[in-house]
Amino acid sequence: MMTEHEFEPTVTHATLKQIIDNVPMPCILRDAECTMLHHNKAAANMFACEADETDFTGEYEELSPPFQPDGSPSMRKYLVLMRHILEQGQPIKLEWLYCRRDKELIPTEVTLMRVEVGGEPHVLEFLQDLRESYQARLAEREVKQRLQVMMDSCPVTCGIVDAHFNVLEVNNVVMSLFGILNKQTFLDRFFELSPEYQPDGQLSRRKALDKLKQAFEAGRVHYEWLHQSIYGEQIPCEVTLVRVQLSEQNMAIIYIHDLREIKKSIEMMEKMESIAYTDELTGLFSRRYFVENATAALERAKANKEPFHLIMADLDHFKAVNDTYGHPIGDEVLKITAKRMTGVTRQGSIIARYGGEEFIVMLTGMSHDAALKTAQRIQKSMEESAITIKGMSLNVTVSLGIASHSDPTESLDDIVHKADVALYGAKRTGRNKVMEYENAKDLKW
Repeated sequence: MMTEHEFEPTVTHATLKQIIDNVPMPCILRDAECTMLHHNKAAANMFACEADETDFTGEYEELSPPFQPDGSPSMRKYLVLMRHILEQGQPIKLEWLYCRRDKELIPTEVTLMRVEVGGEPHVLEFLQDLRESYQARLAEREVKQRLQVMMDSCPVTCGIVDAHFNVLEVNNVVMSLFGILNKQTFLDRFFELSPEYQPDGQLSRRKALDKLKQAFEAGRVHYEWLHQSIYGEQIPCEVTLVRVQLSEQNMAIIYIHDLREIKKSIEMMEKMESIAYTDELTGLFSRRYFVENATAALERAKANKEPFHLIMADLDHFKAVNDTYGHPIGDEVLKITAKRMTGVTRQGSIIARYGGEEFIVMLTGMSHDAALKTAQRIQKSMEESAITIKGMSLNVTVSLGIASHSDPTESLDDIVHKADVALYGAKRTGRNKVMEYENAKDLKW
């Protein structure tokens, strides 16, 4: 019974030659002594020879370099393969290095097949030129090498992910980022190094795939991501995905930037800003914050032709409180005064400690009468309720001056000055009262 790879024993050389001539790939017929009996035009073209058989026959060594890439002598290795195929009869597929007459090397995939011709064993040799394939492999290898160099020189964690967000490669920075001993841990456990859900409520795996899809469509995507170390420590990161093509497949370069130090710096800056804009003792706004925001509010009021008022307040005889009870008690008085002022002032107004025992209030979007009533509520809140500290009851009052914006050319300093004049008038005319600038400006001291 003949095998699927054998020809009919009665096949003639002429018939076989005709078959070989019509094979679309390079094909050679050899006898049991390795002598080339026939080849097709594709084989002649591959070896840069004329199609004429006499130009392309001869010793086998002419078609191969002396040695194969594995160090084996070409002739000896080929004879072993021929003997094997002739004895065993099963086809053999292997890679072989041929060479043309001009000595150009030709990496080739060879399939050897035994056939019976006139009852004698012969070998058919089918060749597939791998030069283009090798060039493609070399080009791809060069791309991968360049990518590897790029990743290794990158100061942030950098890697390659496939279309399923499997991490294929990563640089060594990942070990310090996650506190791991080797890169393989990151490759194998990427989604274990992220919480199940991201801070925005999305499943980590779902969000990663969505971002990868966006990168494939747009070429690049940038987003924040929460990683975690193997010990559960949260690692806020900034991630960039850049689309690349490797092995004719869409992949992405992933850059992971650790934001912990940046966030610490931001938190420190916010804390410093809070200190600069908040009075540490009373919790009210600082003078600096007041000046910056009141200046902007005054400009808006001018542009929109809206009212703008300032109230200056100063505790009466506060020096006597400090001298009699000490500064710690005086500090408590300032804290309680700040709370009372906040409690009787409309939400949205700016109240600041202006210095020492002096406070300032900015009021917008209300009439002069409404602003005057606010000042009167502050005065009454201090006058009508004694301040109790450590069992002591202290009667502390406050004097207030109020001024309103009335001239388009006025600056904030101008209005502060008017409110200060009104406050001075309240002090000089008995204290524990509210005085308007219009009533104080003409007083004779």
